[in-house]
Amino acid sequence: MLIEQTRILSLEKHLGFLSEEGTEFILGVSLNEEDRYNLQEIGFPNEINNGDTVLPSANIGPVSNYNAEGKYIKHKDKEMETAYMQRKWKWKEFRGPDKRVERSKIVDVPYKRYPRTFKEPPSLELSFIIGEPNIIKINYLFEFKEDNRESIKHGVNLLLEIFERCEVYTEDLEKINRPNIKRLNWKVLPKGKYPWEQLKPKLEEVIKDQPSGKHPVIEKRFEKINKHDPRFIAVGQAGFRGYLIFGFPEDDLYVLESTEYGNATYVLSENWEELSQLTKSQLLNNDLHEQRIIHRESWGNKVDELLA
Repeated sequence: MLIEQTRILSLEKHLGFLSEEGTEFILGVSLNEEDRYNLQEIGFPNEINNGDTVLPSANIGPVSNYNAEGKYIKHKDKEMETAYMQRKWKWKEFRGPDKRVERSKIVDVPYKRYPRTFKEPPSLELSFIIGEPNIIKINYLFEFKEDNRESIKHGVNLLLEIFERCEVYTEDLEKINRPNIKRLNWKVLPKGKYPWEQLKPKLEEVIKDQPSGKHPVIEKRFEKINKHDPRFIAVGQAGFRGYLIFGFPEDDLYVLESTEYGNATYVLSENWEELSQLTKSQLLNNDLHEQRIIHRESWGNKVDELLA
């Protein structure tokens, strides 16, 4: 599994396939000739031996700096406090009418700042392993579990900052590849515009699980969105049953609507190919939505404003 980018923000998007609780793995990179400069920059000598290990230099970038030095978390929600910085203060003393002597001392200068908490450096070290090819690995066996998430993300970003790539290995340094998963959670209706009279019969299967008294309300919501001529409509299958996505790719908008009364309409801006491969929890719980329109009396007006 190769990650090639500047930085990752979402662990699920890149390493979600390891999400079984307790999965153990190593982060590293397979080296090439162009990496020699990077090795010297992080602190390895010209002649490297198998097992040589260093704490990467703090001067490479912000991730490496935090890894080696730690960082301060500012609390801007609290009142400012008085802190002190030291400065060298110089002055001249008169020693008679024609003589002046320059003097100096270190003084504390007060200033105002937000309170801050020091976060200890993770201090992840990198080890050189001879092989075919040679490998640089983080000298730590990661375990995929909830309280390790920040540590894993930091490890990935540390390697991305230094080498612009990161790979996932077993404890025996065998590469772990992402399985080729094809999710079948959505059925895209045939292309073309669907007047409500045409679409309504296709949605009867979606709505039928809801109490009959709610059908008119659910149908009205679907009809309202459909009036804005979506480019495509995808119907949720299996565990996504009861969800529809109305796609407006020309505006980079994808409207996720549910048959559940009292839920909300989610307006997404990711492309459809990515959306269709997300799990349900990723789709609903990872702040992917641009807007969330609650099912209230003002719902229809807000949808019209959005899709006008």
